Amino acid sequence: MTVRGVILDLDGTLVDSRDVHVRCLRAACQDLGLPRPSAALIATRSAATDRATLARLVGEPLAERAMAAYNAHFPLALAAAPAPPRPGAAEAIEELAALGLALGVCTGRSRAAAALLLTAAGLDVPLLVAREDVDEPKPAPEGLHRARGLLGLSAAEVVFAGDTAHDVRQGEAAGITTYLVGGAKGAALASLAELPALLTASPLPAAGSEG
Repeated sequence: MTVRGVILDLDGTLVDSRDVHVRCLRAACQDLGLPRPSAALIATRSAATDRATLARLVGEPLAERAMAAYNAHFPLALAAAPAPPRPGAAEAIEELAALGLALGVCTGRSRAAAALLLTAAGLDVPLLVAREDVDEPKPAPEGLHRARGLLGLSAAEVVFAGDTAHDVRQGEAAGITTYLVGGAKGAALASLAELPALLTASPLPAAGSEG
């Protein structure tokens, strides 16, 4: 079946938000009276969503307070440190839209934070499915099901691109062909800019991950 739509992950795929994310994690821990986590600790506690990462850092009983602190610091951190588009992201969006493909973003971030990141990076994607739109966050497939449903497409008519193993798990659970982007081991695409040519050069493969 012909590809008619593309769903994209946000953090690390479209936007380089790592520095902002780390700043907010550390500030949230400090607000709760806890030590600022090291880069190594953050790396080992990293999860599919910011809320899940905070739960690993501060413990589930404090996770909601930590998330509120994270969200309060987020606009300030974003203003202090740039979150530029990932290499090839803007070009990919432009070329995919020129091909007539429906576009959407599926993220575990809140809608407010996701909108701030997209605006800061100068990226415009018509559809955004965020944390508030689902009951089960990534790597559960609900967000992708909602995104492709809002695009009016079947799982066989869309592809998903993300930069982590969590994205691959989400895409596979949704039955959507998934491309791993960036420097991760087994990534099919070094840059998102390669995706338009890949989609126009070959027919849509069977649903699964592409490495």
